[in-house]
Amino acid sequence: MGSLPFFWQPLPLLLLLSLSLAWAQMRPATASLRPPGDPVCPESCTCQPSDQANCSALVLLAVPTGLSWRLHSLLLDRNRVRSLPPGAFQGASALLRLDLQENGLRAVHARAFWGLGTLQQLDLGSNQLEALAPGTFAPLRALRNLSLANNRLVRLEPATLGTLPLLRTLSLEDNSLDTLGPGLLATLPALRSLHLRGNPGACGCAQRSLCTWLSQHPRGPEVEGLVCEAQRSLPISPLSAFNPCAQSPTLRDLAVIYVIGPFSFLASLATCLALGSVVTACRAHRRRRAAASRLPWRPPDPKPGTPPAQAGVGNPAAAQA
Repeated sequence: MGSLPFFWQPLPLLLLLSLSLAWAQMRPATASLRPPGDPVCPESCTCQPSDQANCSALVLLAVPTGLSWRLHSLLLDRNRVRSLPPGAFQGASALLRLDLQENGLRAVHARAFWGLGTLQQLDLGSNQLEALAPGTFAPLRALRNLSLANNRLVRLEPATLGTLPLLRTLSLEDNSLDTLGPGLLATLPALRSLHLRGNPGACGCAQRSLCTWLSQHPRGPEVEGLVCEAQRSLPISPLSAFNPCAQSPTLRDLAVIYVIGPFSFLASLATCLALGSVVTACRAHRRRRAAASRLPWRPPDPKPGTPPAQAGVGNPAAAQA
C-alpha cells in the first residue's frame, strides 16, 4: 500500500483542526466591533454588541454628543473633560455604567446627570473636584456604586448626594474630608461599604453623624480606612474613635448653666430653709405645750394691797376651807 497523503497524516491534521477552531473563536469577536460612525456608537469611540462604548484615552475635551438610548456602558476615562455642563449625557437614558476617572474634572453642573435615572455605577475618581453643588446626584435613584476617590473634596453635604435608596458602596478615600455632613449617611439606607482611607478625619465630635450611624449599624456596614488625625499612622476601631463624643455647649446650654442653674439652686436653698424653719417652730411649740401640761396648778401671786379674802377667789380649795 502507498503512504497516506501529507494532509491526511495525523500531525498535520490535528494542526489544521486547531487552527480552524481558533479562527472560529476569533471571527465573532472581530465581527462584533462596531466602527466609528455607527448610529449607536459615539464618534471616535469603539463599541461592542453589548452596547458598551469605549472612549478611553482619546484626548477628548468634552462628552461626545448624540449619545444613543441603547448605550448601557460609557467609558470616558483618561481624557481631558474638565467640566460637565447641564444635560451632558442627554439621550443616554438607558446608561448603566459611566466611567469618568482621570479627566482632570474640576466642575460638575448640578444638572449634569439629568436623564440618567437607570445609572448604577458612576466613577468620578482621580479628578480635581473640590466641591459639588447640591442636588448633583439626586436624579440617580438607581445608583449602587459611587466613587469620588482621589479628589480634593473638603466637605460633603447631604444635599449633594440627595436620597440614594439603592447605594451600597461609597468611595471617598484620598480626599481632604475632615468630617461628613450631619445626616449624610441617613440618606443612604442601603449603604454597606464606606471607604474613607487617606482623609484627615478628626476623631471625636466632628464625626458625630458617623458615630451615630455606626452605632445603628454595628455589624452590617464595612468602614475601611478610618484613622484619627492625631494618630494618622494608626488605624483604629471606628466606635472607639468617637468615645466619648461630647458636644460643645450652645448658647442655650450656656444660658441654662449660668442663669437658670444658679437661680434654681438659690430657689431650692430658700425653699429648704423655709421648710426647715417651719418644722423647727412646730416642734418647739409642741414641746412647750407638753411641758405646760405636766406642771401642777398654782394660783398667781396676789398683787400688793389686795385683801386676803380676795386672794382665794377662784381657788376651789380655799373656798371649801
